[in-house]
Amino acid sequence: MLSPVRTTGVVMGSVRFAYVACAALLAACGGPGADAPQDASIDDFCEARSWLVVEGSDRFFESGLPSQDQLVDLVHEWGEELARTGTPDNMSAEARAGFEKLLSRVDGLEAGDVDSGAFNWQDDDWEGEEEKAFADYVTNTCP
Repeated sequence: MLSPVRTTGVVMGSVRFAYVACAALLAACGGPGADAPQDASIDDFCEARSWLVVEGSDRFFESGLPSQDQLVDLVHEWGEELARTGTPDNMSAEARAGFEKLLSRVDGLEAGDVDSGAFNWQDDDWEGEEEKAFADYVTNTCP
C-alpha cells in the first residue's frame, strides 16, 4: 500500500492533470455549460471548482491511483457539478464563454484521451481570450 503522503501527491497530480487536460481541450460554445445557472454564489462556485480535488482525494486516497476510466468518470462528475452550480453573476461574458468551453471538453473526455496525451498545457487551445478570462476569474475569485 502506498503511504498517505505518496498517495495524496499522486492523486493530487492525477487530479491536477485531469483539470489541466480538460481545460486545455476546449470546444465550441453551446455544450452542456450553456444552460448552467448564472446566479451561483461565489462560495458555491469556488466549492464546485474544487470538487474534483476534494472528491478525487476522498475516493482514491485509500485505494491508490485511479484507472483511466475512473479518472474520466470523476472528471465527468466534476463537469456535472460545475454545470449544476453554474457561475456567479459577476463573471464576465468572456469568462462565462471560457467556462462553457471547459464544460464541453469535460463532457467529451474519454479514457483514451488520457493515454494518447491529448491533454497538454502547452497546447494553444487554452490560449484564447475566453479561456484566459475564465482562468483569470477563477484565480482572482477563488481561494
